[in-house]
Amino acid sequence: MKRSILNKSIFLALACAAGSASAVSTDFGMHGYIKSGLLINSDGTRAERIGLWSDTAKFRLGNEHNTKIELLPTVTMTTDDGVIARVRANLTHETTCTADWNCVDSDGHEIQFREGFVELENVAFAPGVVWWAGKRYSSSNASNHQYDWEYIQYNGTGGGADKIDLGFARLDVGVYAFMPSDRNSEDPVDGTVQGYSDDFSLNVWLKDIGGIGLDLQAVGHTMEQHPWHSNAAEDGLGLTAIYNFNGFYNFANGYSRAVLQYGEGLAAGDSLGKNGWGFANSKGTKSWRGVLDGLASFGNWDVSTFAFYQQDKDYKPWSNVVEGEGDDVNRWAVGVRPFHQIAQNFAMQYEVGYEYFDNTTTDQKGGLVKATIAPTITFESGFWSRPQIRTFVTYAKWDDEVGDRIGSSYTRDGQTDTWNFGVQGEVWF
Repeated sequence: MKRSILNKSIFLALACAAGSASAVSTDFGMHGYIKSGLLINSDGTRAERIGLWSDTAKFRLGNEHNTKIELLPTVTMTTDDGVIARVRANLTHETTCTADWNCVDSDGHEIQFREGFVELENVAFAPGVVWWAGKRYSSSNASNHQYDWEYIQYNGTGGGADKIDLGFARLDVGVYAFMPSDRNSEDPVDGTVQGYSDDFSLNVWLKDIGGIGLDLQAVGHTMEQHPWHSNAAEDGLGLTAIYNFNGFYNFANGYSRAVLQYGEGLAAGDSLGKNGWGFANSKGTKSWRGVLDGLASFGNWDVSTFAFYQQDKDYKPWSNVVEGEGDDVNRWAVGVRPFHQIAQNFAMQYEVGYEYFDNTTTDQKGGLVKATIAPTITFESGFWSRPQIRTFVTYAKWDDEVGDRIGSSYTRDGQTDTWNFGVQGEVWF
């Protein structure tokens, strides 16, 4: 009798489990990005990327020396009621570690977990809204592939909600905590404060306002000062406006956008349009930026274009200067990359880019021009087709006045130009 009752109980439990399992469908997906190649100069020695900025932004064709592997395993679960759960991790390896959360060894060559988060969409009380929590890249990040630069990049640990329908616009809102891993265990300046310094930011987006392609964003920052910079900013405000054109500036197929950005304090300088990098700014640092980003398609030709101008006031990071003692800096870049699909599985790519730096306080100013030709084997047709295998020849020349902003491997003999050569594979899936 007891065995019969036990068997019935087990049967009922299995039936309930099977019923529950049948109400949820589960899918597994793997996406990713890989780039790797050889970059050498005319002396036959290994070359590095060439550019005027200390960060990774540069006209990238024929100008990448690193290996990067990014894997994005994602589990998607859907109930019969239409509720969707997404669980994603982001595993990244790069020869030059740019991971911002756990790059802790001396070489930075281990695998980094750049993301680990969960999303819930279409829950009963908020259909259409995407709720999230964990480590995540903002869904509003924007980058230019040609210039290899995210001019909008909000990343960190936190939570929020996307796609809230307000009628006249969609609302995204999120809270992020972020600090580069080599700084994330430092005590605040105020010794009576418990915990560690961290950049906390509230990010609010209004998207597709009035259906005209206009997006507006505001971000507020707050952070306890780090001990090495007693005059650092403790708060900041950032503003962004994006206008998305129809096609390529309304006259050709493709895409295009115009972006205006302003930031002060923690939201200025290297942290303009970002979070977590403004802790080196003084309280009076202010920045503004304009960006034009687009790609035009004309049959077998695709033409990528990019331009930006940025002005920084009272800007001298990592120097512990007091407010008003920073520099006034102007920098801009403009470039074009035509892509010609000559035949099935073969294309030619060309790129010309110019960068200019002007520190009006120290009177250091000068430019860099880079040009590349890259015969390319393609998997499919078009600028965005991947995988691609490229060979390339690159020529770069810079003004001697900005030579100290170029890698010393190029300038140690007083040279002001270089020829670089190489091969690269790139894929996303």
